[in-house]
Amino acid sequence: MKWTVEKLNLHRRIVSSFNFNPYLDFLAGIILSQYIEKDLWNLLPKVQEVNVIGPKNPPKDLNGFNIVADSALNFYEGRYHMVVTDLDGPADRIISSSKEGKYIIVHAHGDNIDKIIEHLPQLKGNVLGTTQSIPVRYVKNIGGFTDGDRSVLIAVFLGAKQINLYGFDFENPVDEPKDIKAKKMEFAREIIEKLKNIRIQYIQQ
Repeated sequence: MKWTVEKLNLHRRIVSSFNFNPYLDFLAGIILSQYIEKDLWNLLPKVQEVNVIGPKNPPKDLNGFNIVADSALNFYEGRYHMVVTDLDGPADRIISSSKEGKYIIVHAHGDNIDKIIEHLPQLKGNVLGTTQSIPVRYVKNIGGFTDGDRSVLIAVFLGAKQINLYGFDFENPVDEPKDIKAKKMEFAREIIEKLKNIRIQYIQQ
């Protein structure tokens, strides 16, 4: 969970590849931190095995501890315990998940400041924050880039040694525009494949 040189270098590569504004990324983290009132990171459950659910033909339902990347909320209707989101997914599902007591991990970046200001007051309960820039108060930099690979990194933080990936297709992304999303998927795959001492299993339906 520490701010490391590796995370700094990843952010620099992302900024360079997509012409992002690093100052807006930092500002987004500051703004998000104003809505995160408690440090819940050390109160998250510890689990040995986690299912991470992406948007490409996910199963109807899964047992176990389930983390949903927000784009999968449009396709997955089963049980889940946590949503990882940069607020690009369906706002109504994210808000209702929050009211149901599920963990909502909100990511701040320079392009979603307006959505943070609009939606964070509507989120209740177990809300945590992440940034791809310098950590601020309870907003942590856990690494990662997309909601999918960040979900995997959060599973690692929970203590998972076995992570099952459903609905992940790096070659054929669901979201638009597909050329930009495909480029993001390259980073996501790299981040996941760098993990050590974790058993990653891709499960296609």
